[in-house]
Amino acid sequence: MNTKRMNNIWQVIIYGLIAGAATIAGSYLVLTKESWARKNSIFLISFSAGVLLAVAIGHLMPEAEGLNSNALIWFLASFIFFYIVEHGIILHSCREGEACVVHPIDRIALLGMGLHSLLDGVVIGVGFEISLELGVIATLSVLIHKLPDGISMVSILLHTGYERAKAISFSWLIALATPIGAIISFIFFKDFSTLILGALLAIAAGSFLYVAAADLIPEIHKKSKFINIVLVILGALFPFIVKYLLN
Repeated sequence: MNTKRMNNIWQVIIYGLIAGAATIAGSYLVLTKESWARKNSIFLISFSAGVLLAVAIGHLMPEAEGLNSNALIWFLASFIFFYIVEHGIILHSCREGEACVVHPIDRIALLGMGLHSLLDGVVIGVGFEISLELGVIATLSVLIHKLPDGISMVSILLHTGYERAKAISFSWLIALATPIGAIISFIFFKDFSTLILGALLAIAAGSFLYVAAADLIPEIHKKSKFINIVLVILGALFPFIVKYLLN
């Protein structure tokens, strides 16, 4: 392995671990500062939504289409796939005074969470395989939405009856999937064709768009204020500012 690639793999490992650590940070935030985390997570969610939208449409898809002419098909298939997977994960919350049926999170749902976390890692690994710039932007987009992911994941696990110790154990397993996915993708995808790399980027873009459109933006609408609009716009501008600074 040449020196440049050795440096790149260390970047992938470090950035992958940082992204995974964000999930753990969100999980522990719920356990130690639950009321604060619930009250303020909407601001991070707003910023994250803007970042994911910009990265999916403005960075990942242009790269994907340059590598694979069928990128839009992979993009759409990814979006639909995560829509189907979320049917096994979704928890119907209740408003005060309404009858509530809680759908416990089962192994399939946890597997779905782990799969999404693994794909986040793949985005980082493939990003660095293509360029340092795309790798950093991909990592930042993953990092920013991992903190609210950790908050919501532990909140749901606790709400459905999991003990605190088991909820944290699942959080660690799902968080570790991100650096593992990053390392595996960087090592094994180096010899893959541009068609496969383009398809993977398109799948990642579909995943990011789904998270923003189906999970984050509906949460913003529940508590929408002017500051949330500003944060979404700032989030959308953030990846372009990072790209400018890296050039």
